[in-house]
Amino acid sequence: MKPYAQTLLDACGYAVLAINPSSGLIVSSNLECERLLGYSAASLLGRPIADIEIGLHDLFFWEEVRQNSISSVRAVQSEYRHKNGSCITVQKTIRCFNDDTGPLCVISVHDVSAAKRLEDETARSSSLLAATLESSHDGILVTDLDGIICNFNQRVNIIWQWQTNTNSSTLFNHMASQLQDPAHFLRWLETLYQDPYHNGQLECWLKDGRVFELNSHPQLLRQQAIGRLITMHDISALKATEEQLRIARDEAQAASRAKSDFLSHMSHELRTPLNAILGFAQLLEGEPDPTAHELGNYIAKAGWHLLELINEVLDLASIEAGKMKLRIEPIDLTAIIQDCLELTRQLAIDKHVHLAEPHLNTGRFIAQVDARRLKQMLLNLISNAIKYNRPNGRVEITITAADETHWRLMVSDTGNGISESDQALLFQPFSRVGNHSIEIEGTGIGLAFTRKLAHLMSGEVNMDSSLGKGSRFWIDLPCATLHCSTTLATPLPLNNKILLYIEDDILSQQLLVKIMAQHRPQYKLIPASNAATGLALALSAEPDLILLDMHLPDASGAAVLEQLRKQSTTRHIPVLAISGDTGSDEISHAKRAGFDGYLTKPIKLDTILEHIDRMLSGKTVKS
Repeated sequence: MKPYAQTLLDACGYAVLAINPSSGLIVSSNLECERLLGYSAASLLGRPIADIEIGLHDLFFWEEVRQNSISSVRAVQSEYRHKNGSCITVQKTIRCFNDDTGPLCVISVHDVSAAKRLEDETARSSSLLAATLESSHDGILVTDLDGIICNFNQRVNIIWQWQTNTNSSTLFNHMASQLQDPAHFLRWLETLYQDPYHNGQLECWLKDGRVFELNSHPQLLRQQAIGRLITMHDISALKATEEQLRIARDEAQAASRAKSDFLSHMSHELRTPLNAILGFAQLLEGEPDPTAHELGNYIAKAGWHLLELINEVLDLASIEAGKMKLRIEPIDLTAIIQDCLELTRQLAIDKHVHLAEPHLNTGRFIAQVDARRLKQMLLNLISNAIKYNRPNGRVEITITAADETHWRLMVSDTGNGISESDQALLFQPFSRVGNHSIEIEGTGIGLAFTRKLAHLMSGEVNMDSSLGKGSRFWIDLPCATLHCSTTLATPLPLNNKILLYIEDDILSQQLLVKIMAQHRPQYKLIPASNAATGLALALSAEPDLILLDMHLPDASGAAVLEQLRKQSTTRHIPVLAISGDTGSDEISHAKRAGFDGYLTKPIKLDTILEHIDRMLSGKTVKS
């Protein structure tokens, strides 16, 4: 090859190989071949082209060249083997001609591996996208900004019974033809494409009864709208359920109105004749004739009992109809108890049952209740305790704190008790349990009514019983103060006590300072804003009580406690943990660490004062 020709080939950006078509051997190459294939020009010279080209079709190609069947090939893809054994995807062009040395084939090659990888990745992404579209249970439709349909999944065909080979430009009109209100759908589409960034939603009711929710969002590429996506979700089952619920609601409201009308009518119809019966019975009771007086007394007694039964039935029905109106206000429970004792005392005497007088302080037990209804509830429990008791039995009424927000008003008796199987029926309307239920007057709805009333007052009614020993029924009622406690939070006679409060939150510090100044001025409170300062003050001030935040900026509460317990001067000081963490794990961890008490934020005034007083007096506290 002439020198200037080799220079030109070396300057070329393509790898160039010259092949003897008869032998299939490489007779020349340029410098780019060395970069592409890793072989030097000398090592390529005389090497069979079959060592470089590894595609099966390449073998057939050179056989046809030898037979003069092919003279040239343009821009075909092939696989070349690098010297290190790796494969390179290339694009090659081959021209065959004769020069002064004889026939020659020149191959120009360039590396397209990167383009091939990009092509494969694009194909994979397209296949993945297509598979995702087809796997969706919703119909998915893609359009350009002018509403021209670009793509849709098979679900669209199924929903709208659309033939795939039909012109997609008519799909929207085909959809409209199946709708109960096609004009509304077409107006929605028109509005949708007026603003490329607009989001739209539409419920489509089809003529065949199906309902679909259409949602449309813009397709964005680098924050620019390039098209629109429309999804179609079948909500037919949801709409059917909503319709069933609407019908059920209307029927329930109609039944409620009917029940209300019935209650009003029955109340009038039952009480009116009773008014006459009881009125004349009372007149007979006033007659001087002993017979008339006795008969009047019998009629009046039966009439008043009937009125009581009617009232119970109507009250229960009123609650179930949602017509019961309550007047909730702070009420002293001791006054209610005294009234009920007065009303049931004669019944207790008649049944030879001792009705114990509770010793309660007026003004301490205040609950948020309806006074008239609570009296009705308590009378029911007390009268039951008397009626179902044994001769010379006992009934006792007590008040305790059920928890921090509820009082527990309990009625205990020494009757025969109630079996577990009967207990399950106690609060069912019209259910009367026990072997002696027939002997005792009543409808069997008193307990059911009492529990329902308690629920209306944000309370609860429950019981426990032991056969042969008696029963306990109680009503839990919301207290009207911030904290239910059977002992008043009054200062204990402790003076000159020093409290150390280690807390990084300044507002929390200021709060406790004000609480102590107002409610415990005899105590001295020293605040500390971090663990280091707190430990130093604990050693120097020798406080009687330490209040310790569990999450300080420079140490945990447990680490501070550990340091306090190591010092002989501070190890005996009680430490009250204060934390915003109410988790049981945190509380258990604090107890295991050795804290003497644990309070959670936000702190209730009565609670922290009670803890401080009791801990200063050396008493244990329940955290």
